[in-house]
Amino acid sequence: MYCRYCGKEVKEKSIVCSGCGRPVDEPGSVTGTPVIGWSVGLLLAFMIASLFFPPFGLFVGIKGLFSEATKVKASVLLTVSTLLALFWIAIILGL
Repeated sequence: MYCRYCGKEVKEKSIVCSGCGRPVDEPGSVTGTPVIGWSVGLLLAFMIASLFFPPFGLFVGIKGLFSEATKVKASVLLTVSTLLALFWIAIILGL
């Protein structure tokens, strides 16, 4: 069994998690799957990547449309890039 806060394995009769020090509500009341925590660095990396992906994807996607061999991949890349760009525009405008 795993702690619902930090994901570390907890013994059945534990009162406090040995990983994070938080109390277990009742002995044995922990979840069956570990919780994956998001670190600040990982969130920052995803934010930076999603900021730079739309312009790059739009450029490469438009360039790929001119080649018959990469037309489908370019269309998918353009779609994803456009959706990410619209997402960031909505966030910036506060919608």
